[in-house]
Order: sequence, then C-alpha cells, then structure tokens
Amino acid sequence: MGLLSPLFLLAAAAVAVPLVLHLFHRHDAKRVVFPAIRYLLRTEKEHARTIRARQLLLLFLRVSAILLVAIVAARPFLRGQGGVHEPTALVIVLDNSMSSSRVEGEVRTLDRLKAAARASLERAGSEDRTWLLRAGEPWTTATEGTPAELTELLDDIESSAAGADLAESIVRAASLVSQSGLESGEIHLLSDLQAGGFDLETSVPLDNAVLVVYAADPIVGENAFLDTLQLDGGVAPMANELASLAVRLGGVADSTRSARLVVEGRIRGAARARAGEVVVFPFGPYGSGTVTGYVETDPDALAADDRRYFAVSMRPPSRLAVLGDTALFLGTAISVLEAAGRVERVPLAEADVVIAGGGAGLTGAASAIVVPEADPTSLPALNRRLASAGIPWRYELTSSIGEAAIVESRVPLDLSSVRVRTLFQLRPASDSSGTLVRLSSGEPWLVEARGPAGRYLLLASPLEEAASSLPVTAVMIPMMDWMIGTWSVGGGASGDLSAGDPLPLPMGATAITDPSGSRHAVSGGSVFTATGLAGLYTVHGEDDELALAAVNPDRRESLTRSVELDALDQLFTGDLRIVAARGDWPTSIFVRGQGPEIWRPLLLALLLLLVVESLVAADGHARGEA
Repeated sequence: MGLLSPLFLLAAAAVAVPLVLHLFHRHDAKRVVFPAIRYLLRTEKEHARTIRARQLLLLFLRVSAILLVAIVAARPFLRGQGGVHEPTALVIVLDNSMSSSRVEGEVRTLDRLKAAARASLERAGSEDRTWLLRAGEPWTTATEGTPAELTELLDDIESSAAGADLAESIVRAASLVSQSGLESGEIHLLSDLQAGGFDLETSVPLDNAVLVVYAADPIVGENAFLDTLQLDGGVAPMANELASLAVRLGGVADSTRSARLVVEGRIRGAARARAGEVVVFPFGPYGSGTVTGYVETDPDALAADDRRYFAVSMRPPSRLAVLGDTALFLGTAISVLEAAGRVERVPLAEADVVIAGGGAGLTGAASAIVVPEADPTSLPALNRRLASAGIPWRYELTSSIGEAAIVESRVPLDLSSVRVRTLFQLRPASDSSGTLVRLSSGEPWLVEARGPAGRYLLLASPLEEAASSLPVTAVMIPMMDWMIGTWSVGGGASGDLSAGDPLPLPMGATAITDPSGSRHAVSGGSVFTATGLAGLYTVHGEDDELALAAVNPDRRESLTRSVELDALDQLFTGDLRIVAARGDWPTSIFVRGQGPEIWRPLLLALLLLLVVESLVAADGHARGEA
C-alpha cells in the first residue's frame, strides 16, 4: 500500500480538536436544594456511565472521521499492476509497415494494433511523458504529446508500403526513455511481429525500460505476391527495339495465379503461373522517352504487394565522344557497348555526352564523365579544365588508403564487390553536394556536379586495375552503360526502389510529386526519404520534369512469417514482457504501476461514519446529555 499525496496526512493533526474538547468540556449545572437527593445518587451514577460511554463513542467517531478525511485526501492505493502509476516515460512503437494492411476477416491488422495503442494512451496520465513512434515510416521522428494529442494522431496513421526494422525502433525508443528524466519507463511494441522486422544477430539492450510486446495478433496463413520484376535482364532497353519484362510470382506453394502487364494505362499482356515461376512478357518496341506501368496479380488478404511498378527510359543509342587518354579497360567497355548498339561514337560537336580523360573537352560539353589519368602530375591541368568549365570541384593528391569498400551508393547497381586501392581526393570549392558513391574511408568516389553547360560525373580513381577492382568485375560494363545512358539523356528514370529507401535526386531538382499527388519541396543533389507509398514519383526541376522513379513494396514484408517468441528473449536484454491475449493488454502494461486507488471505498466509509455520528449526537441532545 502507498499514498499518492502523503502530505495530506498532516491534516490528521486535527484529531487534537475533539480530544481537547472532550478532555476539557465542563457542564455548568445549577445547585438545587432537594431533600430527597439521596434517592437520586444511585440513579445519577448509572446515568453517568451511559453518558460517558456515549461521549467516548462520539469521540471515537469524530477522531475516525478526521483521520479518514486525511487518508482520503492522501489518495491511498494498493501495490500491484493496473490502476495508477508513478510518472512514466512511455514510447508506443506502432508497426504500420506494409504487412499491417493485411485483412483478417473484415479487420485490418493495423486497426487491431491501433486499438491496443489507444488502450495504452488511456492508461497514461498527465504526469507521464508519451511518444508515438511509427516503425513503418523510419524517416519520421517520434512524436511527443499528451495522450489526447497522440490519440488524435493515431487516428490518421495508415499502413505504409515500407518495411519496419523493429529492433532499430526499440533502440530509438530506449534512447527516448533514457533521456526522459523519469525513473520509470516503458516501451509498448505493437506489431504483427513479422520475422523480417527483426535482426536476430545483434542483441538490443533495454537499459531501464520495460518492453511490453503485443503478441495477440500473429500472422496467420500464407501470402501470394509479385516477387521481382526485371526489364531486359537488368539493362535499360533501347528505343524502338523489342525487349522483355520478366516477373516472378511468390507466395503460396502450388497455387496458380494470373499476372497482367499494364503499360501507360492499357493491358499489354496476361498469363497464369505457379508461385516461384517466372512470367515473361514481350515489352515494346517503344519510342524514345519514359515508359511507365505496372504488373499486377489477383488481390488477397495482403493486397499491397500484388502490384509492382516500373519507369524505364527508352533511349536511342547514346552519341558519345571519347577524348583524352583513356585506359584499356575503359576502351574495351565502350567497344562492347558500341557493338551492342547502346552507344554511337561521334565527333565532339555531335556528342550528347563526353568521356573526358584527364578533363579534355569539358568546355562546351553538355554532359561529361571525367576520368582522371593515373599520372598525378596531370592534376593541375585537370583542375584548370574543371575551373574553366565552371565545375565547383577539384582533384587533390592523397596518401594510400589501403583497400576501401563502397559503403554508400546512390547508383542503381550493386557495387558491393568493388574495392578501391588508390584515388585522388575530390574537394568541393564551396558547400557543393552531389556525392553518389562514398568509400569506407569516408572519401567520395563518384560525384555528380553541374556547371554552366550541363551535368558532370567526376570519378576519383583512374579506370585501371591498379587503382580499383571495378575494371575487372562484371559490373564494369553495366556501370559504364548507366553513366553514359543516364547522362546523355539528362536524367531519365531511376532504378527500382523499395518503399522506405532514400530516393537520390538529380542536381537541379526543386520538387517531387508522390503517388498520392502530394508535392514536396526538395533540394537538388540531396535524397528524398519519405518514400512510404508504392507507385511513381515525379522529380521536377524549375521548368520541366527531370526524372521518374518507381517505388515498390518492401519484399521482406511479403514474407509473412511471425518471429519465434523465444527468439525475442535472446534479442532483447532487459525486462521483457509478452502479452499473448488481447484482453490482457490493459492490465499488463505499466508493470511497475502502483495499483488501484482505494479512496472511493474509504470515502463511502467516511460518509457512513458521519451519519452514525450525527445520529448518536442527536440522540444525546434529545436526552439532554450533550
């Protein structure tokens, strides 16, 4: 048992008032000469005992009433779960990732999770600090507010198409609890506990927070979805040429589903296949420009992953001029692309894009790819050419970096196998941004820049085997095709992104329109993080459209399998509570709570006590005893 307002117990000192009145109370009696007084002495003694008993009863009732008033004002409670609690830092982690849009019966999983979140907020008090963290929108920050404010916010939350890193969300929540300044802290994880949301390789300390996990709505049944979509083997198709689009069906084993190809709003193909099989649709031929569309299958309980979008730039062969000293591997890659009809070698005056070995031919080039020479003595001439072209970057000598991996890439290719051994430092002349690829050493390796004449790519290493492994990897030709094709058409479509992934923005971008039609102001050369909707994103410049990007649901969310609850004990180190029944949630949260208050029955007892005191006092007055 405890008290919420113990200072009110000081009011119990008021019991001295009836005690003093009782001890010092005197009756003023008149003396009357009565001859037969001796006959009344025995009756007086008997009556005096009755009066003293009644007065002691009144004293007890009045002292008890004052004590009950003080106790009720101090708000006593019983120790245990439920009821009121000490001021607590509460972080509600709501998993509104794509899998939360799954419908079971007629109710979405997200609606069940939101109902549990409301129960948590109803139990929160005015002295608590409360946050709401949306795990399915990792680009957002946790929102702090009163329980009423967060309940109102909760009503507007919908499922995103992104995945949720639930372990990382718990780390963020634990940080909020530790910085709250309150001794008690709880994290309420409201999720369908999809296995893909947990990285079970690394343990997550809870510190002083209690983690209460809602496990009442596990994932039931399998899910059918569109797994992957690929155009022409991953290489952008050429304009006016027939290509192919392949889509893999995933999900329920041995089930047969239909797939439909929709291009620019018209159905261009249909087929049926089993889960795990690949359907190949003829694609094109289409003229130059960006072609958009999607492949869809029949909707099921989780309908958000039954459609995959694409936006592809159909381009003619890039008109390419190659100037300056180029390495053997670069020349070989260009020859392969030329033989495949993807590039056309032309003079500088007719070129859409220039490969500028050592910076040659930069002045007047609409788009250029700058490749430094291996000889460091060529850097001064290269920097003069950059300055003449108005490009705000320069090359500087650097010491050996050993062997560095690529840790940050905005290129729609897998560069994880590339290792860089030597490079020149790329330094901006001002606060220019535009790094596309960054190394584990922290140095930029591929930079996008814009000068007065057009757009430029700056590579930090010569394309030689001694400088990096790129020339001898399978990604060399796709990398050159991407650089030449993208820069020759001045932008084009972005690669396929998963919802929640950052969308790289070209230089000159000023706004972006998401699939819902909402327009967002952006800065060129940065990244757009709010990619929570599946569909097409349009990147705008000052006067025109710069690019289209297709964003699709996170594939991890389609693999509907609940995490093993025993694995959570290994993942989270600290006070972990798992609630497996919906009805148990309201009484299982605030586990360090103080329990229910008991002042209401005490107040009722006080009222009854006052009634009894009034009756006893009234009876005494009627008898002339008080």
